[in-house]
Amino acid sequence: MQIIDISMTTDTDPFMEGRGVVFEPHAMGAEYNQTHYDIDPNHWPTPGAAFASDALEITSHTGTHMDSPWHYGPVMADGSKPKTIDEWPLERCMGDGVVIDITDAEDGAEVSRERIQEKLRAIDYEIKPGDIVLTMTGNDKHFDTDEYLSRGGGPSRQALEWILDQGVTVVGTDAWSYDRPYGAWAADYHKHDRDPSYLWPCHLLGLEKEYVHIEKLANLDQLPPHGFKVIALPLKIARGTAGPVRAIAIIED
Repeated sequence: MQIIDISMTTDTDPFMEGRGVVFEPHAMGAEYNQTHYDIDPNHWPTPGAAFASDALEITSHTGTHMDSPWHYGPVMADGSKPKTIDEWPLERCMGDGVVIDITDAEDGAEVSRERIQEKLRAIDYEIKPGDIVLTMTGNDKHFDTDEYLSRGGGPSRQALEWILDQGVTVVGTDAWSYDRPYGAWAADYHKHDRDPSYLWPCHLLGLEKEYVHIEKLANLDQLPPHGFKVIALPLKIARGTAGPVRAIAIIED
């Protein structure tokens, strides 16, 4: 089999809080051992260098991650409590994958249900229950640039609703957000007299139709349109709004 890493490397994220990954050097480990266990720093194989460690000063939404329904809001449409990331069923985090290429969408544009269906016909694929549907914007190539938050489009609420109605509970994107760029839908909200129906449309759909999405994926351009499996297991964070994910795609030879 061939394994394609579709996760970005977790490090400093200029668009999130925290310092990212802070390296604690080997010398610090030698100092710790000397302080707490009276071990001579020069007795390690590399004198003055014992263990190294890392401090993670990140949010649960730094890097490739899976948003839980609890992230979308505190109450489901039926009055129940949305699942937190530690409550999301792991069996839903593995499935056949399909990539829908929306790199041709204009910046801030909604990709309609009809357009999504057209693209699926073009790759001769029908979505089935349990599939993991990935939309490729190409934004992973623009991480660490000002364009990352504003370029590309995203599925419309109606497009996502249709995908979920096919029995899908996990979707993903290589963009910062599964919704089209924040500034685009926020502008429409103000343009239409502060109409709440324009707010965070795909996220808020998750309070009506339970699903999760994976954001900040990478390397979707290395995958075939379909014929692969996705495994994306989130870190089990207690009561978490999200969990960092090491997402992979498996292509059988």
